Amino acid sequence: MPHQLNRSIVNHLTARQASLGLALVWGVFTGWLCFLIRQYIYPGPGDFNWALDTARALLAGRDPYGFEPSALRVAYPLPVALFGLPLSALPGTVAAGIFFGVSSGLLAYGIACSGEPWRLLAFLSLPYVYALCFAQWSPLIVASWFFPILAPLLVLIKPQTALPIAVNRLTRPGLLLAAIVLGVSLVLYPTWPWRWLAMIGDYERMIPILTLPSGWVLLTLLLYWRDERARLLLGMAILPFRAVYDLLALWLVPRTPSQIVTLVGLSWLPLFISDQAFVVQPE
Repeated sequence: MPHQLNRSIVNHLTARQASLGLALVWGVFTGWLCFLIRQYIYPGPGDFNWALDTARALLAGRDPYGFEPSALRVAYPLPVALFGLPLSALPGTVAAGIFFGVSSGLLAYGIACSGEPWRLLAFLSLPYVYALCFAQWSPLIVASWFFPILAPLLVLIKPQTALPIAVNRLTRPGLLLAAIVLGVSLVLYPTWPWRWLAMIGDYERMIPILTLPSGWVLLTLLLYWRDERARLLLGMAILPFRAVYDLLALWLVPRTPSQIVTLVGLSWLPLFISDQAFVVQPE
């Protein structure tokens, strides 16, 4: 019996070590790839620029909302500065690569430890590739499904995409962390929520449930409200999203490898249907 117990512990440690190794390799690779893309193809830090700009503005004593908003310059909530502060001294493309690499590595580790490693196929989807090209937040948001302490915090950063995950992953430590960050942000800039809300009118969005002619069919998810993945999908259906990179959480829904392979394949259809798939280019 002790021998079997020791073998079980060794196997468990080996599996965790393998998952960690996979996450480190994938995080370094995707971070490096994101850096190269942002350095040579789409110059600049991509969507991570909001974290960097907000952090740098606060450090310099400037108003982080002191700019003219537009369709491509839609302000983020002030707590986004939390992610920019540790990287604010680095060149933007380097910071974006580190941010995306850490986000991807964390997501890979969460999936690998979940007992459903076939979900790693989500990294082959168009939403993930799009997110990589523009240093988007969606991999970190999806990672919060596996690391619930992050879920409420990310609602403070991108509420429209993080909320469907957060409502299924509420924990006391996560709520406490979000409350602390929100409290500190209000101390630093008491009126930021009103400034931010006044600047998001140009946000380009789509609400799936309102799309014609069949968006209403998603309401049938209410019949399965006890299922957390049905609640996730319903939340994504009723909240706005901007572009395909916001849809990465859909890869949490499939229950079998064949379903996720099908979803990965279908995700690439827009490239064959329209040449506009990569037109939306966040700054």
